[in-house]
Parts: sequence; structure tokens; C-alpha cells
Amino acid sequence: MILIAEKKEITAIAIFGITYALISGRRLNILPLNRPAAALLGTVLMVAFGVLSPQQVYRAVDYDTLVLLLGMMIVAAYLFLAGFFDWAADWILRRAKNPQSLLAYVIFTSGTLSAFLVNDTVCVMLTPLVVAVMARGKLPLSPYLLALAMSANLGSVATLVGNPQNMIIGHLSGIPFLRFSRVMVLTAIAGLIIQYVVLRIGFRKVLANAVIQRPNGHWRNVDRKLLVLTVTVLVLIFAGFVAGLNLALDGFGRRSVDHGFGASRHA
Repeated sequence: MILIAEKKEITAIAIFGITYALISGRRLNILPLNRPAAALLGTVLMVAFGVLSPQQVYRAVDYDTLVLLLGMMIVAAYLFLAGFFDWAADWILRRAKNPQSLLAYVIFTSGTLSAFLVNDTVCVMLTPLVVAVMARGKLPLSPYLLALAMSANLGSVATLVGNPQNMIIGHLSGIPFLRFSRVMVLTAIAGLIIQYVVLRIGFRKVLANAVIQRPNGHWRNVDRKLLVLTVTVLVLIFAGFVAGLNLALDGFGRRSVDHGFGASRHA
């Protein structure tokens, strides 16, 4: 039994290494296999080599996290449809006094939104707008796109809904939402400050030579009714988190006990 367990462990480590290499290889243009396909291949290999049974694979999927992730992405999508991200980008460009302060605005905005929404979603929603803002403002793309990507990851660590990893931690550990944030908010803020300093130094020549060109027109109008409705829903969601509800299952009228944001998962 011990030998079988050790063999499975070695096989699992080998499959993990292969899967990780496939994911990394795409970034190096060596193995053009996208991340979902590589992850699926790793799962198939786990079953094919007897490390996990199909039933164990199904049980390993945290459906609460998937439901919560979907819900947060839907909220972010409605914010986009309401014109919130357009408005935020225009507001930032108009109020930034110089390229350096614009960099700080991008970092602060991306980091803050990622703490309340999902970091992947914030990147998807904000990237076209940041590119448009830079094009309209005649500014270099590199420092601001790096600021967006880095701050989205750093800001997301502040809450249990900032990224999928934190969601899994919340569901499996039972750490209350506010307790988690009390510890991680300072870490996120420190990371964002360090990020600004690093980018400010690394791109000091580029930023010093850049000049913001203010836009003459306005972005598309904000759908105020949809925006108010979406923000209200978002506030209620976080009120539920603070109250200890499991929002992934709350739509079924189930109250949590010992898992996920102080909530338990039900079959």
C-alpha cells in the first residue's frame, strides 16, 4: 500500500510538472497549447494513470467558487454595460496632472476594483479602456499596461473575492470575510506602493518625456439607472459577505455554518 501511494505521488508530481511546462511553454512560444487545454490534459492524465478516479475529479471541483466567480463577473459585465469603466477612464485622464500621477491613478483604480471584483475581469474590462486613454492622451502604453496588470493582481489579495484562489481559500478555510481583509488590506496597499515606486523608477525617462493630451469630447453617456442598480446589487453582495452568508448558495436559501465566508457547502 505504501509503495502504491508513493508511486501515485510521484506520478502526480510528474503530471503536474508536465502540465505546468505546457502552460509556461505557451508563454515561451515553444508549445502553443493554451492554459485551459493544458489544465484539461493534466486532468485526463491524472485519471489515465490512476492517480485520481473520475468521481474524485468531479468532487475536487469547487462548484461554489465557480458560481461565485461567475456571479462577480456578471456584476462586472453590467458595470461595463452601464458605462462605468468608460466614465472611470475618462475621469482619470481629465484629473491626472502629469504622466506620473496618471500612473498612480491607474494603479489605485485597478487595485481597488480588483479587490471588489475579480482581477481577471478587471483586466479584461479595463485593458481596452487604458489603451484608448493612452491613445487619446498620446502616452506610452508599456508603463500603464504593466501598472494595470500588476495592480490587478496586488489589489485582489485584499478580499476573499478578489481572485479565484482567494475564493477557494474562503470556501475551504472558513475564514470570515472581514478577518481576512483586515490582515490582507495592508499587504495589498504596501504592494501597490512598491509597484508604483518600481514602475516610476523603471520608466522614469519615458514618463518624464511624455505629455498628456486632454480629450476634447466625452466618452459615451453613463446609463445611470443600470449603474445604480448594479452598484446596489454589489453593495448587497458585500453586505452578505460581511454578514457571513455564502453568496454562491444564497440564491437557494441556504445558510452557511462552517465553510466559505463562514458558510458550509451543501450537496
